[in-house]
Amino acid sequence: MSGPLDYERCFDDAFRADWSAVYRFAVAWTNDLAAAEDIAQEAFTRLWDRRTSVDWGRPVVPWLLVVTRRLATDRFRRIRTPVIAPRVRDLNEDGVATWLDVQAAFGRLSARERAALISVAILGLSAEDAAEPLGMSAGAVRAAVSRAREKLESER
Repeated sequence: MSGPLDYERCFDDAFRADWSAVYRFAVAWTNDLAAAEDIAQEAFTRLWDRRTSVDWGRPVVPWLLVVTRRLATDRFRRIRTPVIAPRVRDLNEDGVATWLDVQAAFGRLSARERAALISVAILGLSAEDAAEPLGMSAGAVRAAVSRAREKLESER
């Protein structure tokens, strides 16, 4: 017979394993590093608040990504200001795009396109696995990734 579940250890393990994915997902939705950090922290705070009802034998990242998406959507509803990024075409002296270039390019994508592209291209999720956290069908994820890539390619 095993002892009581160590919620703190389970949470710490989830935090170490999933922080990066949750933060990158929040960046994809907000295109704002500070807001993404706040949203990711809030998602983990909500996980901690639910620690006694979580099935720690299963991955918690899908739940965290759904919470992150909802928090980002709530943030957009509160601020209701469009993200207008400047058009940045210059590369640095080494011919490499800087973070500002990437941020500006991503600013021209919709939140759904950014999130789908980050989920598939950076997090390595399949369209099917990305669908639930994004609140989209797998086909809609593929379409959003395709539109995002087309927009980014047209900026070259």
